[in-house]
Amino acid sequence: MKKRDIIKEIIGEVLEPEGFAFGEDADSCWFIKEFKNSKGEISRQVINFYSSRWEKKLFMDINCFSGIFSSYRIDNFVPDCMDDGQKYSTTGEYKQAVEIYAEILKKYGLDFLKKIAEPPKENDYFREEDYYKLFEKHESLALRFMKEQQIEIENITIKEVVELVKDMLLKQQGKTFDDCREMFLEMAAFYGCVVRKDYPYKWLMSDVRTHKVCTLEIDPKQAPSWFAITRKISLFITNDIHLAWKNGVEKLDSLIL
Repeated sequence: MKKRDIIKEIIGEVLEPEGFAFGEDADSCWFIKEFKNSKGEISRQVINFYSSRWEKKLFMDINCFSGIFSSYRIDNFVPDCMDDGQKYSTTGEYKQAVEIYAEILKKYGLDFLKKIAEPPKENDYFREEDYYKLFEKHESLALRFMKEQQIEIENITIKEVVELVKDMLLKQQGKTFDDCREMFLEMAAFYGCVVRKDYPYKWLMSDVRTHKVCTLEIDPKQAPSWFAITRKISLFITNDIHLAWKNGVEKLDSLIL
């Protein structure tokens, strides 16, 4: 039996009844579950299995997106446990290592998964639903921003957009994220529209396994000959705006292309 089949069979007996499904790629395999958290938001949990590249050890970790992303090793939820991996040298020992992780999940992991499924009390984050809104409705969001700010897109540069966003973020200090959420999405959409005047781009929903985010990708292969950038650029604009609102607007200068 292949090693991943061993994991699929033994761990699956624990996790599949809880709604998890098996997945794999070249480097690891995992069990993933999508659910709605207590706020009704799209959430995911991933239990990941991988082997060390330097010695024969099997590791397990838990990743969760419920409002925010969090990652845990077994020493985060198993008392008096060091997360040093499970050693193996034969297929039989590999199976024993998997069985140890199965027992850990049954004894400690299932309760821990329920605990971390709860989102933060504060709504200080973008939900996956927000990213889908930006992806699907970026044109209407940008038009609304232009109307509200009385801006003509033909008369503004990328640098001027960044400076405008910085000024607006400073004026939003003291407000809650919920108060600003829609404005931040409009800012990101409008920035994309201005970028489009100079650079070929597309909005993407990027799947990072635990969750999906909306990014703006600039591809130099389709760019004019004067385009100086030679590699793809993927901009996580909503994240940049959120962090600038929380921690200071200076780093937004990285969006000036």
